[in-house]
Amino acid sequence: MKATSYQLFAQLCESLVFEASTTGAIINKFPGGPQVLKQLHSEADLGHEQQYKPLAKIAWSELKDAYRGAWVIMQYAKGTGAIKSTGGSYVAAASTGGDVKNFSDSRGGNVLNFLKSELGGNPVKMFVGTDTGKTKELKKKRQTGKADLEKSTIINQDSLVQKFAPLWNKAMTAAMADIKGMVSNMIKNDAFEKAGKKLEQLKRLDAGIMSLEAGESQRPDFLNAAISQAIHLSAHHYYPDETGDISRNYNGYTAQRSDGITHLLQDISAGDQKKLGTILSFFKRALITG
Repeated sequence: MKATSYQLFAQLCESLVFEASTTGAIINKFPGGPQVLKQLHSEADLGHEQQYKPLAKIAWSELKDAYRGAWVIMQYAKGTGAIKSTGGSYVAAASTGGDVKNFSDSRGGNVLNFLKSELGGNPVKMFVGTDTGKTKELKKKRQTGKADLEKSTIINQDSLVQKFAPLWNKAMTAAMADIKGMVSNMIKNDAFEKAGKKLEQLKRLDAGIMSLEAGESQRPDFLNAAISQAIHLSAHHYYPDETGDISRNYNGYTAQRSDGITHLLQDISAGDQKKLGTILSFFKRALITG
């Protein structure tokens, strides 16, 4: 593999992993949490590396001053809300699991009334976050890396996944072979229900291979999750202290600390074939376990 290919592979891994966020660890399990999180990241420029602390009560003066630019995340009985002070007024987002509703007003009380009417009653829990600054560093490094690799060409995640399709297909083919052996043993032992689940897994893997070979833009849902899992487990394997605990959420895995992942991807970008192989091994294992 060429040096630039290692750098591109690391870039792909970085883009997949850092779709997750520390905010996700707080609100993904709340009703409406994933929907609010997605909008805050995509439309409200919420950084992925936030440091959160519990908030007992909203003090509007503090929200404007000490927490300027910070989002307050709020869990309600029926959903999730978020408030931020911006330009002399307050903006809010709310979801009970469906589309996110937005509201803006110069009076904090009106914003709270909006959330109360949308989400039911008063908030159960509140957290306030401050950006650690790692998000800006990450974006700067990513843009620098893109410029170095491809000059003015922007490489998106879809094209990178497709570029490394042979690697994913090889791992998926190997996983299918292992699963077929497992299914055979399950049938011999009359474990038909377990065998049925593995057969469904085989169908997904087969469809995934065909979609990558056909160059389809829509990737299988399981692919990103398996790659993300492999990166997190590899980072924990090589740099446990820099990675910390790993937890699973609705769209993959998150690490307690991002330093281990960053370290791992720096190694791969520098041409560390062993660590790239470890990611592929964990990727195959993720495909087998499902």
